[in-house]
Amino acid sequence: MKTTKHILTLVFIGLFSLVLTACSEEKQEQAEDSLSDFKNAASQAMDDAKDAASDAADKAKDMAEDAADKAEEMADDAGNALEDACEDAKEKMDLEDKDC
Repeated sequence: MKTTKHILTLVFIGLFSLVLTACSEEKQEQAEDSLSDFKNAASQAMDDAKDAASDAADKAKDMAEDAADKAEEMADDAGNALEDACEDAKEKMDLEDKDC
């Protein structure tokens, strides 16, 4: 009877160990899957952030170029207006050289 009890105890301990190992492996697999999902999500977030930063830089560059073009146009317009005013003044003063 003692031998049977010892054998049953060993079998029970063995089965219990197998169940715990199986549960432990399942939790490990779940943890690995969760970690993999987290890594993928973080990688995607970084890619999205890089794309957004690149888009913002492109828009800023375009805006700066547009502003530079507008400033150049305004400078040309101001220069032309000043030249016209100078020529008008020379014409009213009846000067020979009307170019400014």
